[in-house]
Amino acid sequence: MSLSNGGPQGALQSGSDMDLQNSATRVIHAPGAVDRLGAEVQALGCRRVMVVCGGSTRRSKLFAQALASLGELTVCIMDKVVEHSSTTLVTQAAALAYEHQIDGVVAIGGGSSSDTAKGVAILLAEGAPIQRHASVFIAPDRFTPTPLHQPKVPVISIPTTLSAAEVTPGLGLRDEQGHKLLFWDVKLASRLIILDPQATLEVPTRVMATTGMNGFAHCVEGLYSRLRNPVAEALAIHGIRMFRRYLPAMVRQPDDVDARAGALSAAHLSGMVISTARVGIHHAMCHCLGARGGLPHGVANSIMLPHALDYNLEAATSALVLLAQAMDCPMSGSDLEIAAAGIDAVRQFQRDVQVPTRLRDTNLDRALLPSIANDTLMDRGVYFNPRRTESSAPIFELLEKAW
Repeated sequence: MSLSNGGPQGALQSGSDMDLQNSATRVIHAPGAVDRLGAEVQALGCRRVMVVCGGSTRRSKLFAQALASLGELTVCIMDKVVEHSSTTLVTQAAALAYEHQIDGVVAIGGGSSSDTAKGVAILLAEGAPIQRHASVFIAPDRFTPTPLHQPKVPVISIPTTLSAAEVTPGLGLRDEQGHKLLFWDVKLASRLIILDPQATLEVPTRVMATTGMNGFAHCVEGLYSRLRNPVAEALAIHGIRMFRRYLPAMVRQPDDVDARAGALSAAHLSGMVISTARVGIHHAMCHCLGARGGLPHGVANSIMLPHALDYNLEAATSALVLLAQAMDCPMSGSDLEIAAAGIDAVRQFQRDVQVPTRLRDTNLDRALLPSIANDTLMDRGVYFNPRRTESSAPIFELLEKAW
């Protein structure tokens, strides 16, 4: 299927026809739910699973708890996941999975673990190399998702951050040249998600806060995506309100299990938003800040969001008025003024959850900004953005402002 971008007028409006695909995901949300992992995996019909995680997760109490619950169901472990999972790592993991004839993948950790598990599922079903299954976008208006027709082994996820990668049918992998490759298949969404707030207690608050900004940004971009629709809008507005309630509470009280549970719920909603409506130029920049510049995805999201909203202000005023309403801004003045107040409220939210607000305060090499801008222009998020972007020049300006 090839899609063409006629500009913001191509977006779905309230009352327009919709074509929505729901996944077959089951969600268990409860403290201590990790202890049910083995029984739930067996109920899916899985008997030989690979566990995917990073090194820090491998050393955690959560990992030991999950492995104990799985028992003999675990036949192999891939514990080399790092931020911005790569095509090389996924290829290695798929070879291990094939060798052990797995029938399910359990992802424990953040978004990179989920993306690695999805990548393994693609390779087992569709064959190597993984690169040939990536979506193709040619700026400004040619987007071609690659159809992935084969059945996929079930992915089971225990998220320990608020990225919501486990919810979505999409994933991103960094190739050997530092480009972010993006994939999409509804059969990749996790068949089982265990949201256990106690499982996140070992995760540093700063990681929860920055990945929470990633989930928050999913909701905001869902409001103005070119595929926006009433379902995504409702999920996004409620998700924004939940993030506002629970993320600052979690930062103030890191051991508050209720706050962590609420933040996990908000993140799950955010994943449903982008599964329905997709993301725009904000996430396009964040993908490339990570793949090219090595910036953690949550940190990139924390910094870039208000700058992307400023960029889209005139093209997405009505959507940003909804953001302002969800942020409890005064509804006085013109729509443009109300939308601008919503962006100011996002900046205040950054301060409330104590996340980075400038690229210069990270380890990013400023000399990479032109390359990151060029890479962003090739990211499919530019296609779904309400404001048409035809060159890398305005993207570079955005990155410089964020510096």
